[in-house]
Amino acid sequence: MSIRAVLVFLLLLCCAPARAATLAQGGLTVTVPGSVGEGQPFLADIRLQGEGGPTVTVEWLDKRVAVTLAKQGDAFHGELLLGAGLGLTPGARSIVVQAVRPNQRETVSGQIEVTATRFPEQRLSLAPSMVTPSKENLARIQREQAMIREALAVVSPRKFWYFPFVRPVSGEVSSAFGLRRILNGQPRSPHRGIDFRAALGDDIQCASRGEVLLTGDFYFNGKSVFVDHGQGVITMYFHLSRIDVAERQHVERGQRLGQAGSTGRATGPHLHFGMNILGQSVDPMPLFIAGGIFDRVSGEGT
Repeated sequence: MSIRAVLVFLLLLCCAPARAATLAQGGLTVTVPGSVGEGQPFLADIRLQGEGGPTVTVEWLDKRVAVTLAKQGDAFHGELLLGAGLGLTPGARSIVVQAVRPNQRETVSGQIEVTATRFPEQRLSLAPSMVTPSKENLARIQREQAMIREALAVVSPRKFWYFPFVRPVSGEVSSAFGLRRILNGQPRSPHRGIDFRAALGDDIQCASRGEVLLTGDFYFNGKSVFVDHGQGVITMYFHLSRIDVAERQHVERGQRLGQAGSTGRATGPHLHFGMNILGQSVDPMPLFIAGGIFDRVSGEGT
């Protein structure tokens, strides 16, 4: 078996769904994994019997988000993409789902066990100015970080995303999610995305349908595009050589957002691709694993 085949097998193994937990009250049934690893995305599957145009919300990690439901026969069905973010302390976390319709309210709650994930270490050598910025650049970095925090806090009520997600570039992974980085011998924040190999000028595709939330040329991230996919799901595309979309522009799955480059803190052309769900940094790689739990057609939503 080749090294690549072994890596794919290990990814499938570590991302295999844990034993599901089913929560139910009245006509409301919610299925979630019983446990999820730190940094991993997961799905909440929600089914509601009956009529009445329900409003359904989910509370997870102190955030509340509405679920888009579709009528299926005599019931409603919806699913929500959630995540146990990088750095989340292991332990039980509560999930609460509430369905409200005229003269009726149903609520289910349960626990999802967040388990520890071991991430490898990576050592890099960069220009000293990119590891220890000047006072002038520190002020710029602080302004940019405030803009990015504000963007990542957005939770749009409308669901744009749908399965399957498109891999943004065809190149192989050069730096995996969660790497504990040592830059010029100094420990730094873990890697909150995936680095894909890409040549200068390669087209960068949007992973799913959405709306451009933020663009800019940032000190660390270089030329960047942030896409809001709705319900707190946001993807990020860094180190581009050019940007081909504008803020508030609607974008389709597979649409070109720009071209690969090495702007910002980068040692060469590549794409840093990240995903946040309700403010939690998660590993997007499970979304692209052939035969994995996210490798399916869910329709384009509403």
